Amino acid sequence: MAVIQEVQNGKLVEDTSESTSKKNGSKKNVDNTMGQDQFLQLLVAQMQYQDPLEPTSNTEWVAQMATFSMVESLNGMKEEFGKQAANDLVGKYVFINDGDNGFVRGKVDYVTKEDGKTKLSVNDKLYDIDKLDTVSDQEYYEGAVLAKELHDMIQLLPSENNVTIQDAGLVKSARDEYEKLTETQKKFVDKADLDKLTALENRIDAFKATEFTHTVNNLPAVGQIESADEETLAKYSEQYDKAKELYEGLTEKQRKNIAEETIKQYNAVGEAMKKAADKLKPDGGADGSETDVAAILNKILAELQAQKDNSAAGN
Repeated sequence: MAVIQEVQNGKLVEDTSESTSKKNGSKKNVDNTMGQDQFLQLLVAQMQYQDPLEPTSNTEWVAQMATFSMVESLNGMKEEFGKQAANDLVGKYVFINDGDNGFVRGKVDYVTKEDGKTKLSVNDKLYDIDKLDTVSDQEYYEGAVLAKELHDMIQLLPSENNVTIQDAGLVKSARDEYEKLTETQKKFVDKADLDKLTALENRIDAFKATEFTHTVNNLPAVGQIESADEETLAKYSEQYDKAKELYEGLTEKQRKNIAEETIKQYNAVGEAMKKAADKLKPDGGADGSETDVAAILNKILAELQAQKDNSAAGN
């Protein structure tokens, strides 16, 4: 845009508005944008005070008028395109760069003009269109939002060095949220977040495997089970049931972290417990029917408890 300055008697008139406003303690905003009226005034002054010995040709006057008309037309088109582009944002998902407040995300509800500026209404608040950062489709928008939520969730998890087996549920929840994402949405997740989640899962897997191994190592040997009386066998059964519960709660990945010898020991104890329970049947298990080991041992414990109560009552 050209700078406008008043012409009088063929001379440029000095703009004293700024110095005058300074004296008055205020600064006046002057619009220096050239419009059609200002251009015609300047053109008339140029014609009036041109050098009579070298007058400007009609062709040059027409060229200047055509150039100005073209510039005005382009400006008008630019303004119309700007309005159309702003209106096209209605219903779109956008990211607004709100400076120190970070990025605001949401859907554009409507577009309006305020103080001569185009404003976007996002989440019931108006933002200058100049602050628009990204326009996205719904899948892109949802992917970015869900990735941010997953990021916040993973950041709340303890570090790899501080995680404990009690955090297994939280780690699993984060993994479940990740698996809910579509393949496109997963691309928005930071690699650093996935690396941390994987590291925590590996740590939890190691804890689970260690817990099971420790429990199996505390189980009685097969020979002890075979020679145990009913009361001792009941205690052994409780230990085995705990190991069985831990094993059934392991994932396939976690089971791969357990040594083969530990699995063999666990299976051997299970077989020994079953045989010991069969021997406790009245017929020695000759009919070949299978009875729940836990039920038999619970019955034994109940009988022992009854005998103990009767003895206490007799005293």
